[in-house]
Amino acid sequence: MRILSISYALPSRKVSNESLIEEIIEKNRGNLSPKELDRVENQMRKFFKMSGTVTRFHRGIGERALDFAVKAGKAALKKAGVKPEEVDLLIYAGVARGWMEPATANLFQSELGLTSATCFDVMDACASWIRSLAIAKSFLAQKAYKLVMILNCEFIFREYANFEFKSSDEVENAFSAFTIGEAATATLLASNGAEDDSFFSFKTWGEKHGLCKIPLPNADDFSPQNVSDGLKPMSFFTMPGELLSFTVRKLVSHFRESQAIASKVHQIVIGHAVSVASTSRVIKLLGLDPSSVFETHSRFGNTVAASLPLALAVAEAEGKLVRGMRVLLLMGSAGVSTAVGSFTY
Repeated sequence: MRILSISYALPSRKVSNESLIEEIIEKNRGNLSPKELDRVENQMRKFFKMSGTVTRFHRGIGERALDFAVKAGKAALKKAGVKPEEVDLLIYAGVARGWMEPATANLFQSELGLTSATCFDVMDACASWIRSLAIAKSFLAQKAYKLVMILNCEFIFREYANFEFKSSDEVENAFSAFTIGEAATATLLASNGAEDDSFFSFKTWGEKHGLCKIPLPNADDFSPQNVSDGLKPMSFFTMPGELLSFTVRKLVSHFRESQAIASKVHQIVIGHAVSVASTSRVIKLLGLDPSSVFETHSRFGNTVAASLPLALAVAEAEGKLVRGMRVLLLMGSAGVSTAVGSFTY
């Protein structure tokens, strides 16, 4: 498997923690007492400091998710010197979408003019892109397809963030949404025509699925008793302390057990940018060189399934990633799932 190109597109609004806190306070003036508002503000500041979030990008007035994904897709095609009709598989990877069916990939197959491509969606929360990378590797090895595009369009902030609280006790479970940044990425892949030196490994602990959710209106019909109690439909809910503690622990043990990956020397490490603190914790526990880590959370926030390809594309643009480098990917995702990947760029 060979990455031909990776491109990204960001919306125009650079959003600070302060602006979000101000909006939250304003929207809750009629709901909460002054004492409760102070508590909300203090909690938000504390959690932002813990996460390391500084800025993120959100859509401005008149900007549409669709346009950014098309922009990223066209840029990847141009960068690789590939014509749209040469792509024979499109995978849409991620959480954000405008409908439940058909596959969102159908929209972008049409908009990008990928007339020869079949397409489908992969949705595995933040792990969607790295799952898609492993799927593409398998298809390319089988020679089922020659050129694969993985596209995502993670524009989900205002659709799923809960700005209005009944009490300050709700802040912790709603906070993670305010670290979300928006981005679209497109990755073009082909067979490297030689022995494939890319490796991927995945593990899942499904019993922890309740730690992070965006529930649909019918969630109760699919939930064990008490799992969805009190969750607001179409609102981002997390139990961040337990989620991060469990996921970091499992990701560390997963990496150590994956000898085909752990035994290699990696020049650059890209972790899922859920927070600066969690990435630093994983790197320290694994004994990896902190200087090899390309960190993006402080600039872009948590861009969901776009976080890994966005980091790769930005690292390349800034000269931190060059051809021939060995790349390590680390992912901890809702589910809970962990993933590790290794390849030569």
